[in-house]
Amino acid sequence: MPFEQPQSIRTIFFDAGFTLLRPFPSTPELCQRVCKELDLHIHLDELMDRMTEAEKFFVSYTRLHREIWASEQAIAEFYTEYYVHLLRPFVEEQDEKRLHQLALAISEEFDKHTSWELYPDVIPTLEALRAHGGYTMGIISDWGIALNSILHRLKLTKYFDCLLVSASIRHAKPSPMLYELALQRANAIADYTLHIGDSYIQDVLGARAVGITPVLLDRTEKLAAHNLDCALVHSLYELLDLLEVERP
Repeated sequence: MPFEQPQSIRTIFFDAGFTLLRPFPSTPELCQRVCKELDLHIHLDELMDRMTEAEKFFVSYTRLHREIWASEQAIAEFYTEYYVHLLRPFVEEQDEKRLHQLALAISEEFDKHTSWELYPDVIPTLEALRAHGGYTMGIISDWGIALNSILHRLKLTKYFDCLLVSASIRHAKPSPMLYELALQRANAIADYTLHIGDSYIQDVLGARAVGITPVLLDRTEKLAAHNLDCALVHSLYELLDLLEVERP
């Protein structure tokens, strides 16, 4: 779904998780390493098998508690429950104290920049947009306050004019208030702004609610454009194509 007037876009907002950043080396591997450091040895294949159930818990919990991302405390409590759920089969007698110790340690690990990496297309895309000139760029993310430090340590903040983190702003996607505030921070007009992220509900519907043009990023290539009512890309390079900006 190409843009009718790509040259009219002046502001670009990006989601963070699974748009710019991904866990490094992977969530199961990070969990395995932290558990090993705390004397719990789990085979990686067992953790990977357990991830399916953990993701079901993630989806179910976040659907029932949509505002958790607007509170640092709620985010911390959720991830504790998430990792407790993930690890419960591996802890003898389901020792709750032990489970919470492990869950807290894993959560703290994910607050470190060393537990995240940029997708390969991120820096080249941001450099291309900056070289093209004229764009204001920002990040809108459902995340805890640690995201500020993570982005800084990954040397990403220099590309962005504003950063809106749900736990700091106290509003979470798809709240129109979060996107309205992003427009204010960027001194932007919705008609000339786009937002790209990996979630249809949080990113597409949230942006569209205030008149921002949404772009859905599907890095796993599981979605088909003919089933969607928004622009679909499978990499940030394809975003450049939509904007008619030369790829690096």
